[in-house]
Amino acid sequence: MSHQTFWKPEKKVKDKKTYSSLGQRKKDKKPAPEWKKDILSHHQSRPNTKERGEFPKDVIAELIADSNGICECCKAAEATTTHHVYPRGRKGRGVKTNGLRLCWPCHDRIQINEELLQFWISAFRDKYGDYFWFDDQDWEEHNRKQAAQQHMEDEKKERLESIKPVMELITTAAGRSLKGKEVRLLEAMDNKQISVFENMINDILGVTTKHQVPFGYGYFDD
Repeated sequence: MSHQTFWKPEKKVKDKKTYSSLGQRKKDKKPAPEWKKDILSHHQSRPNTKERGEFPKDVIAELIADSNGICECCKAAEATTTHHVYPRGRKGRGVKTNGLRLCWPCHDRIQINEELLQFWISAFRDKYGDYFWFDDQDWEEHNRKQAAQQHMEDEKKERLESIKPVMELITTAAGRSLKGKEVRLLEAMDNKQISVFENMINDILGVTTKHQVPFGYGYFDD
């Protein structure tokens, strides 16, 4: 009898499953929808910290022109390098107001001498003002923080003005000025609580005044 070969279904090759280091199966990344693909196409990425510390070529050219190619420290040797007055390690940026043209010996001497370094920092602060090493991003962040701080101070001032009548009532009732923690407690109250508290103090003062009847040299409590 001849050998017969029976039909067998073809084996389907299954895709290998990928697993994370924790043994969990990794999910396949879904393709980004069309509306998301160009959403940031107009966005320009900002330079990183390292890039912000580098002096641009045009800034170096201006510094060379201002120094006439002479070291600004010893005033004798040829200036061959641009020094960060406020060091890059302390977030000094590559801006013109933070640049000093030096010869290599003067540059090395300033780098290892903290007193000499602080001398030039003070000189540039007097010349260009505080934060002379800031770039545009630093100033943007600084101004934003200043605005936020001013907003908080304005809100605190406005809050103190709103609770001033209550503070005066309590001062009258207690016969003394309020302590700092007492003022902070009033500041923490919302407007509704302040209103209730103010009415309560008014009621207390009204009852006290009503029951204090002048008699002789003092007061007679009825």
